[in-house]
Amino acid sequence: MTDLNDAGNSLEAEHEALLSFMYLSPVGIIRSDALGNVDMLNPLAVQLLMPLVGSRGVDNIFESLSSVAPELRNMVSSYHAIRGPVCEGHRIFLTPAGEKGIVMSCTIIKVNPDMLMTVLTDISKQVEAERRARQNEAWLSGIYTSVNDFAFFTLDASGSIDSWNPSVEHVTGYSSSDVIGRPLSLFYARDEVDPYRFPEHIALTREEGWHIHESSCQAKSGSRFYAQMLVAVLREDDGGFVGYSVVLRDVSEQKISTDELTRLLTTDHLTGAANRAHFFKVAEKETARSIRHGQPLSFLMMDADYFKRINDTFGHLAGDEVLKRIVVEAKRQLRRGDLVARLGGEEFGFMLPATGYEDAMEIAERVRAAIEGASIPTATTGANVTVTVSLGCASLTPAVSTMNELLGIADRALYAAKTGGRNRVIGS
Repeated sequence: MTDLNDAGNSLEAEHEALLSFMYLSPVGIIRSDALGNVDMLNPLAVQLLMPLVGSRGVDNIFESLSSVAPELRNMVSSYHAIRGPVCEGHRIFLTPAGEKGIVMSCTIIKVNPDMLMTVLTDISKQVEAERRARQNEAWLSGIYTSVNDFAFFTLDASGSIDSWNPSVEHVTGYSSSDVIGRPLSLFYARDEVDPYRFPEHIALTREEGWHIHESSCQAKSGSRFYAQMLVAVLREDDGGFVGYSVVLRDVSEQKISTDELTRLLTTDHLTGAANRAHFFKVAEKETARSIRHGQPLSFLMMDADYFKRINDTFGHLAGDEVLKRIVVEAKRQLRRGDLVARLGGEEFGFMLPATGYEDAMEIAERVRAAIEGASIPTATTGANVTVTVSLGCASLTPAVSTMNELLGIADRALYAAKTGGRNRVIGS
């Protein structure tokens, strides 16, 4: 009996130690089963998840994070080891990074076949510091490694090239007579010259003092290379503005090795659409650019109709196949420069640059019809599944001044499409 009492006291002490550790821990800790059903979490985890779940509480970690990290469920189901790290330091963007966004680091440990431990940490300040450091690091490291990959020249106040040195000919093949008086777009690959996007260099440089941009470029011979361009404001000693200095750097070799990393960082794990963080980052810049230059811009918000019914009837794997096919069909209706992203669960966002309201409504209707007409085979059940979608459309107007306002209008239009019968497009 004494041994049993001692064992009981030992287990109780271990349980109290676990509770004490969780409640005093400086990170959010959640314990759940393999399906994400939560049986224990500490106060900091509740605090971190509060912006997402509100008063609903945290019953299932995957459901709680589905609006910002829908890939987590799939990552866990794809991890077949009995125990070990499912993911370590996986970044979850709760809000757009450009607006001093909230970013969490998520680590999921599979303790045994039916237990997961999830650790959440607020790394918002770290991510912002990294973003600023990256802007300087690439250029500083390049200066010390391969100055032969650089071309140096200047632009006058109107943005035309007004100086030349041998480094320009070394990198691009252009002589002084080829470039003087020409615009910066001279160096862009022919299919990259876009009069709508080109002024961004100059506008952002004037606003921020300097700006870095990457683009496919073309040498005088016609050969292509990938380059970074640093454009910085030039001023007289008295502070008066006189033009711009430009450093053009050939980064073709580095790009080959970073393309895959970029894809992983910007793409939704399941569907291949852009992920939420990348969408907000690009959309914020595009909105600012469109407002600055008085150009049209439209957003679509899309939601799969009765998607829970598909998961409940055919299973989550079949639901995943449906989401993948939705993205495939949507991309077929889009143009170069358009962007589709998975924002969470079965919700998607579209950014349509240089697109007014009427054209955006036409694109939305094509997307809706294409998805409705798709018969989607599911390997897990052998059955074909059909799905419809509802879409809300919003376009930039003089009354709209931020990306969040425009997305909010599109979201309200989506709600109207859902409540109005689904499988339709409504604009606002």
